[in-house]
Amino acid sequence: MKKTYFLVLIIGLIFPLASPAHAANLLVNPDFEMWGPWGAGGAEVPADWWSMFNDPSVIGAKESGIKWSGSYSAKAEFAGTAGAWGGWGQRIPFTAGNRLYVRQPLNMPAPLGGNHSLATLEIAFESAPDVTIGSPVKGSVSEAYGSEWSAWWWETVAPAGTTSIRYAVLLETWGNGSGTAYFDDCYAGDTPWAPIPEPASMLLLGSGLLGLFGIAKRKNESNK
Repeated sequence: MKKTYFLVLIIGLIFPLASPAHAANLLVNPDFEMWGPWGAGGAEVPADWWSMFNDPSVIGAKESGIKWSGSYSAKAEFAGTAGAWGGWGQRIPFTAGNRLYVRQPLNMPAPLGGNHSLATLEIAFESAPDVTIGSPVKGSVSEAYGSEWSAWWWETVAPAGTTSIRYAVLLETWGNGSGTAYFDDCYAGDTPWAPIPEPASMLLLGSGLLGLFGIAKRKNESNK
């Protein structure tokens, strides 16, 4: 009977680890792994995200060489023009009074050029689509992280009247902007972000627990 309980304990520990920890993420395609054609020119945009570009001097594309995880990230790049902005957005349902947790990895290999050029995460609380409650909340940077990824973390309570949230990652400039930013693994939910355990870690833990089960079994047999 003890053997059975111990084996059940092993299975009970392994299966929760194998479950996706990002189940609370309300964003669809948050890691920019899925892309599809858009527009007459065949330019690609990430699936389930809007293309938000007001000027052809800001371009966006998928990137396979610089990413936080997976196969792709989303790359936005300036080519000039004052007042240009561009990026991707998504709307998610959300309930007033719930706490919103946000995590946004960003990579900017070199400082952005131009007058007040920024890589931005913008959150807008809405009472209806495109009807914002107050001003959007922005987190913006212009200085480089070098070759490293860093992440914005943010949390707040959705104001009264909220029915949805508009989540957007952008490049914007007041002057002739230049530079590139990479976004990946976006997270927005009503529970804190938690990492998904790596398969190798799950396998190691499972092997260790099974090994302990084997040792216990041999000890029990030797004591008979």
